[in-house]
Amino acid sequence: MIVNVAEFKNGIDRYLELVGEEEIVITKDGKYFAKITPASESFAEYLVSLRGILPPTVTVEEAHEERIAKHERHY
Repeated sequence: MIVNVAEFKNGIDRYLELVGEEEIVITKDGKYFAKITPASESFAEYLVSLRGILPPTVTVEEAHEERIAKHERHY
């Protein structure tokens, strides 16, 4: 579903209920602004979504440690 930002603001309760059924794309000035997707139901689904992004030899723990290390380097 695609809605403009003003419509989303006015009907936010309704759209938050609908996001359980489908993605909601919010436009601003006729351009894509944001996308709200249903929350992943399980950690396994999240891991599957990373397929192709992480090398198959990387464990979840290694990915987590790398993310923390990158965050610490910025501070």
